[in-house]
Amino acid sequence: MKEHIEYLETLTREQLLLMAARQHAEEHQGIAVAGMACRFPGGINDPAAFWAALRDERVVPAEPRRPPSRWNTGAPDLEPYAEVLGRGVHIEGVDLFDPERFGLGEEEARHMDPQQRLLLACADQALADAGAPDTYGLRVGVYAGVSALEYPYAHLRNGVRPEDLSPYMGTGAALSATAARIATGLRLNGPVLTVDTACASALTAVHLAVPALRRGECDLAVVGACHLQLAPFTSAVFDLAGMLSPTGRSRPFAEDADGHVRGEGCGILVLKRLRDVQPGEPRPYAVIRGTALWQQGDRPAMTATPVAAQRRVMEQALRAAKVDPADVRYVEAQANGSKLGGVIEAESTAAAYGRGRPGAETLYLGSCKANLGYLETASGAASLMKVALALSHGEIPAQPDFGRPDPDIAWDRLSIDVPRKLMAWPESARRVAGVSSFGFTGTNAHVLMEAVAGAPPRDGTPSGPLTGRRLWPDTHVWS
Repeated sequence: MKEHIEYLETLTREQLLLMAARQHAEEHQGIAVAGMACRFPGGINDPAAFWAALRDERVVPAEPRRPPSRWNTGAPDLEPYAEVLGRGVHIEGVDLFDPERFGLGEEEARHMDPQQRLLLACADQALADAGAPDTYGLRVGVYAGVSALEYPYAHLRNGVRPEDLSPYMGTGAALSATAARIATGLRLNGPVLTVDTACASALTAVHLAVPALRRGECDLAVVGACHLQLAPFTSAVFDLAGMLSPTGRSRPFAEDADGHVRGEGCGILVLKRLRDVQPGEPRPYAVIRGTALWQQGDRPAMTATPVAAQRRVMEQALRAAKVDPADVRYVEAQANGSKLGGVIEAESTAAAYGRGRPGAETLYLGSCKANLGYLETASGAASLMKVALALSHGEIPAQPDFGRPDPDIAWDRLSIDVPRKLMAWPESARRVAGVSSFGFTGTNAHVLMEAVAGAPPRDGTPSGPLTGRRLWPDTHVWS
């Protein structure tokens, strides 16, 4: 420290100002969303399909569905939960995997949590979408969100015999191995971290990756989250807690909101410094300007989220992004269909963005949980992808099947609304949007994203058909 101070004393005022300006620019430089990939319910397996579903107001939970084959709901211990399991939405082909592509043997792949497989495959696709299929010589950070590790539960329920044991069971079922699986499977060198802040995991991953990129700890960052429903009893627990919609729909901010639909999915974003985007590379979907993370421990209960905590994390993100709240015309909300949660979030968002009075420019609130169901740990990844696509296309998708607004929200005294039809992005000084994600254990996260000036709309790289062979041992089926 002393040597550094002595060095600074030798500099002129102009040199000090230039140094401070450069440091400020480094600390606040834009972070590009360079690539994306996803596996969402309803066969939505790439960004283009996701954007089409959003524009078409598609509602996956309203489509015919049944419990996945991983559960035999006729079994005596599962039959009582058949109805609630039938209300969930699931992704296809989670048993399919191509281990040789990633240098893995079949035994290791069979004992890998399918969430590790999905994250690995999506990360591979996202890097290709970013124009970076070869990362040799680059420092690549991996920040992967996952919460539930339920894959071994069926095996325990069915009975584990000595001959069933495998040396790969440890890493296959370890939370810490999730991000490492992406790094080793794709030969990525850099900071690697598994993140679990429940439904805020994806935004927490972004919050960690952004400063790492700005400090030069990595050149690229693979961020995202995955969530699969691999044990049937979690749905029953959430239903007992009154969290699930008895009508099988997530209706954020609506009068008929009655809880959420459990969903599953995987979303990955590849981030890089905006200044590093080279001519000829794919233009970024959007630019991350600021992030914030906050938990307020002095609250009535762990699952309670005070208005003050939500407002604070949004205000911190606005300051970090150096964005005027008036320039933000859309926020992708945490709202998942909870009546009380919707009221709290509407109030906190309006307050943080200066829309706590009538007459201000309208701030639109939406949530893709109405399209996909609530993807829980992966929900933030879907929200980030939706906003990146909306900014790229300059359009705000309608909230699907939105009827009467919730009368418990003070719409008449707040300058907020829910988009009822596909609309062009409202005119403002900047095209900026916010994304909120609030974990049920209290972590609140918020991200500010901006459109790339002059960039054409981008849909992303088609994923193609699902490939691989079935790698799901009978010991892991709830038969």
